[in-house]
Amino acid sequence: MGPPLPPPGPAAGDLAWVATTSSPTPASGAPGDALERAATARCGQADGRLADVARAVLGERVRTGRLPDSEWTSFAQRASGEPHPWPRVWAISAKTLAPDETNTRLDAWLATAGDGRFRRCGSAAGATPDGSRALVVVAVDALADLAPLPTRGRTGQWLTVEAHLHGPATGGDVIVMGPSGSPHRVATWSEGRTLRGRFALDGPGEFTVQIVATTDGGPRPVLEALVFADVAPPGRPPADAAPGEIDDATGDAPDDDASGLAAMLSEARASAGLAPLSRDTRLDLVASRHSSLMATTQTLSHDAGDGSPGARIRSAGVAAREEGENVAEAPTVVAAHRALWASPSHRANILHATFTRVGIGVTRDRQGNVWVTEDFVSP
Repeated sequence: MGPPLPPPGPAAGDLAWVATTSSPTPASGAPGDALERAATARCGQADGRLADVARAVLGERVRTGRLPDSEWTSFAQRASGEPHPWPRVWAISAKTLAPDETNTRLDAWLATAGDGRFRRCGSAAGATPDGSRALVVVAVDALADLAPLPTRGRTGQWLTVEAHLHGPATGGDVIVMGPSGSPHRVATWSEGRTLRGRFALDGPGEFTVQIVATTDGGPRPVLEALVFADVAPPGRPPADAAPGEIDDATGDAPDDDASGLAAMLSEARASAGLAPLSRDTRLDLVASRHSSLMATTQTLSHDAGDGSPGARIRSAGVAAREEGENVAEAPTVVAAHRALWASPSHRANILHATFTRVGIGVTRDRQGNVWVTEDFVSP
């Protein structure tokens, strides 16, 4: 026998992980590219780690010939140590990118994403294999910032999460999802606008840490980080499907989006040994109206001007001891289900043991994206 072979090196397209997740990260000087400088100046506060994400997105665009999906972009954020959820990506490419036209298109995109008070951005420009020029902008809403949290740890290690809340974000919870079991809230304490929580890495594997704050539109995730205990972080997003995912190509998908999502939801609960939820037509109507309003206003929120989930559920004549709501916006129903399953606070609703009924609403907007609402109640 010969000597053992060395471990394989990273594959093409693999991402390297930084040592800690934190924010903000000051940009390291002005970009050398004029397009990058102009884009960053128009977009909002420059952030060094978001610039790293933009370069990763651009590199994937050059490598594969297409922009990566939102799941890949979020994974690139976590690998780069950037903790804000729901990144938005804008890209343009042409043989020649005229500055005036490029800036006009970027301004139009920015105008669709609110007033920009808490927006942070990173930009990257470069050449594609066919000789074209490309520009990528990645933007997030920074309603909180995260003190350094390691991306690697060891089983039994205790970690402290420290979040600093901004603007409309107040209070909140720290939710941890380990390699097995349901997500759980950890003990938290507040000092002014600083929220802290402490948890243990109770086994080897991947842990998702999520901070959910109270905002004008209801509770929403404002920070997210990954910690790997005694295992190496993967170089690319895992290909594992969420429990219950339906493959449209097989022809087995239900006729309507809501029924398809309901089937996936039941399978996800079954994977954890939980009973399926009963569809409630009154809750379906509540959820459908909310999804339609979110699609119309292009606002992902628990209160899109129609009241809190609890108030909407009660106004429909539904009496409940507990309520919960998941909302999502995605290219497809399957992508929405996968995103909700990947989020600790949303998976906690899916796997809530005492929920017995659900209402589901799915609306497609003019761009073809789906807006999803899942309303859960206990008897």
